[in-house]
Amino acid sequence: YLKAQGKSKADLSEFHRLLSHTNGPVIPIVNTVDEAGCPDNFTYINQNIYSDEVPRPCTPMFWCECTNGCCDGCECTKERNYDNRGLLLSMGDERIVECGPLCKCGDDCVNRVVQKGRKVALELRRYPHKGWGVVTKQHLKKGTFVAEYVGEVITSDEAENRGFKDKAQGQTYLFDLDQEFVNDICDFSIDAKTHGNISRFFNHSCGPNMRTRSIYVEHRDPRLHRLAIFATRDIKAGEELTIDYSPSAVEGESVKGDPCHCGSSKCRKFMYF
Repeated sequence: YLKAQGKSKADLSEFHRLLSHTNGPVIPIVNTVDEAGCPDNFTYINQNIYSDEVPRPCTPMFWCECTNGCCDGCECTKERNYDNRGLLLSMGDERIVECGPLCKCGDDCVNRVVQKGRKVALELRRYPHKGWGVVTKQHLKKGTFVAEYVGEVITSDEAENRGFKDKAQGQTYLFDLDQEFVNDICDFSIDAKTHGNISRFFNHSCGPNMRTRSIYVEHRDPRLHRLAIFATRDIKAGEELTIDYSPSAVEGESVKGDPCHCGSSKCRKFMYF
């Protein structure tokens, strides 16, 4: 499928320079649609950064004394997250707790997946109507860890201020850290507009092939969990990778969103941020 895309029209040199800082396989960039290049004032990062108003996570994690991987009965794997191939076992909403930096189980422990970073080969591609999107260059099994959503962790008040401005421009990269709170308003959000990684460019779909999960590695503070993105079904090489920006939304909501161009048979016609 790569041969059919033709030559990129845009100057992508700055984009290539930024993406060279990625941890994981090199990310090629293709734009045969228009002359759009790198977003203005964008910095590529591999882990979250925190604004001055956000406390640093300090809730201590328990640790295990296992050697050569976690053993049966280990506190870390009491609720098993992954199979022996590192694939996520459950597509539910429950939290994922990986072995932490104090655990004695070693780097090869099956309960260390997200913390090892992205292993999947991806490509950044320009689309008509949708802008930048991401495709996988390899077949992905259901449960594969694809990427972590990273950016600047900010307070909910700051997120509201930024969101109001960004929505007026039809673009927002805010992700509320609310997966541990059912009815309460969350305290913090991740903003990937100016600082982010490849996950910043995942497009919306009303019938997505990935989803986010809350994850803990270094601490257990539910206000400041990390966000991991996993494949929810087998995905063929060349498919676009998508998430649902508003999974609780339903078609025909009274609050009008932005027109949706996802093309899914489940399309709700609008995106609700």
